[in-house]
Amino acid sequence: MLTPSQREHFEARGFVRLPGVFSRDAAAAMEQRVWEWLERHHGVRRDDPASWTLAQPTGLQPLKHQAVFAANEGAALLAALDELLGAGCWKRPREWGGFLVSFPSAGETCARAPWHTDFDYRGPSDRVFGALVFSYLCDVPAGAGATLAVAGSNRVIRRFVEGRPRTSLAPMKTVRLALMHSDRWLAALAEESAASIGFAELRGERSVAGIPVEIVELCGEAGDVVIGHPWLLHRGAPNRGERPRFMRVQRVQLA
Repeated sequence: MLTPSQREHFEARGFVRLPGVFSRDAAAAMEQRVWEWLERHHGVRRDDPASWTLAQPTGLQPLKHQAVFAANEGAALLAALDELLGAGCWKRPREWGGFLVSFPSAGETCARAPWHTDFDYRGPSDRVFGALVFSYLCDVPAGAGATLAVAGSNRVIRRFVEGRPRTSLAPMKTVRLALMHSDRWLAALAEESAASIGFAELRGERSVAGIPVEIVELCGEAGDVVIGHPWLLHRGAPNRGERPRFMRVQRVQLA
């Protein structure tokens, strides 16, 4: 069960962190299995940073079916999803997501991928109709590739879509662009990869449509899970830390 403060944080900020959904030992076993795969397929060795030449390795999806990752499905995660989505109302994934692996990289200070949601804008605005589940196979502190999110964006999007004809809320890219240009700060976020504005200038709490918003890093420790609202704006971030980031991500949808 979520505590009242966790539920309030999810509703106001668009995400909630569940500490220790699976043990640190279980997380370490998952992380080790990823390292073994990386060494076998890419020559990337855990004890040799000089071999960490791939910024974001891909192709790890066959690992999803291995038994070592079953611990990802902790009781606290299932209970939280039951509470948010309704018991028996959501599809239980066969595996808990694809892998997000990134190694420390020099150069850019912010990823180029656009701010986005993983769910479209035609979902019901009066209930939680899906979730984005981030699982942490290792500690992911600030600056170490944690996903960036706009806290409060779930409420901004709810206000944006309410009263609009459902037929006008697709396709996703068109609606996302309209959303991002409905406010000066959001428009600046959409354009922040351009040289005209620095990403640091956009940090700090702001107000969009009277709703407090803020860019945050979805940090966590090994064994933690973060559940994001389907309308949480987010994007990837480069790993500016000293260690690789090992995470998983899974969309959970209503039945």
